[in-house]
Amino acid sequence: MKIIAREVIGANAISMQSGQHIYELIAKPLLGGETVEVDFDSVELFASPFFNASIGLLIKDVNINELKQRLVITNLNPVGKQLLNHVIANAIKFYEKEANADENLQIIIKNAEDR
Repeated sequence: MKIIAREVIGANAISMQSGQHIYELIAKPLLGGETVEVDFDSVELFASPFFNASIGLLIKDVNINELKQRLVITNLNPVGKQLLNHVIANAIKFYEKEANADENLQIIIKNAEDR
């Protein structure tokens, strides 16, 4: 599957709404095991809310190694690449902490039940 970002969101990838729209297009195929390409040709401006709502959100559903294999990003300018890498790094940290918090909560609940 290939998504031409400019056709979907225009020349600017900055808003959470645009990011959510991209997420909705790519999440189901990715989770179903498909490879998805997102082509950012002619997209000029980028902001972290866009990447947080689109690519960063995928980290909660797909581990980073699977994401690297199945999500292909093309024609992303250097600023977009830097911002995307930063968002992915933050998402990995965020979801790791969330997973650890859930795991710790389960331990606390189990300990309380054992008393």
